[in-house]
Amino acid sequence: MRWVDERLADDLSVAAMAKRAGYSEAHFSRLFLAVAGESPASWLTGRRVTRAAERLRSGRAHVLDVALECGFVDVTTFARAFRRRTGLSPSAYRRALRADGGCSVGLVREAGTVASPAFCLSALTVDVLDDTAAPGGLWRAVLLHLEEAGLRVDRRDMRQVAFWRGDPQTRYTCAVGFVCGTGEDLPLPFALLRVPAALCRRFVIERPDETLAAAYEAIYEDLLPAAGDRLAANFVIERPRPDGGEGVEILVPIVGTVDGADR
Repeated sequence: MRWVDERLADDLSVAAMAKRAGYSEAHFSRLFLAVAGESPASWLTGRRVTRAAERLRSGRAHVLDVALECGFVDVTTFARAFRRRTGLSPSAYRRALRADGGCSVGLVREAGTVASPAFCLSALTVDVLDDTAAPGGLWRAVLLHLEEAGLRVDRRDMRQVAFWRGDPQTRYTCAVGFVCGTGEDLPLPFALLRVPAALCRRFVIERPDETLAAAYEAIYEDLLPAAGDRLAANFVIERPRPDGGEGVEILVPIVGTVDGADR
């Protein structure tokens, strides 16, 4: 990954990455997917978009120059990849920065589809109605209860699940907790929530504290419709990135396929 980051402007390929790592392309791709949670090609495109966003934030370079410096062959390919992962075209992204006084805007990176297995969540819940601070308060409450109970939970096992009946913009229930077994004794006041298996479109939000609400708006109003996705359930999952990177992943249940096979 460090080697690729230093060569994003080069004509890189998965074969070149595999050769550098000392594996066959097929074996390298399997290992990379297991470690990073996405294919090498998808990760490479994501890194190029992230670098391009940094260039758009830091200067007034022409969009074509930014595209070429970040390894895209032309503006059209760059704009398509950038919009798919941020919800905005490069030009619109730059305009948004200027309108926001030049402040950093979080990226929404589409990271393919995953089959999310069914799991049980030991969680605290709160009904949310026009209170964007409620989920953050719930996270703090969960961490405080775990500390008081003397429980240590791996960060990768933490989840936030929002579910609703009707219009989620009007009211939804937010659950925050940790993945557990069905027979585990739950610390009070935690309750057991069963989350069904689902095929999900995965999005990576690299700076959720800054723009999570805008990220959800981009996902539901732009990225999902652009991909032709149809929602398959009335819940959405947030989890820490499995690769340990900064930010969170958002898993949105959709009707579709994984690797070409219906699930």
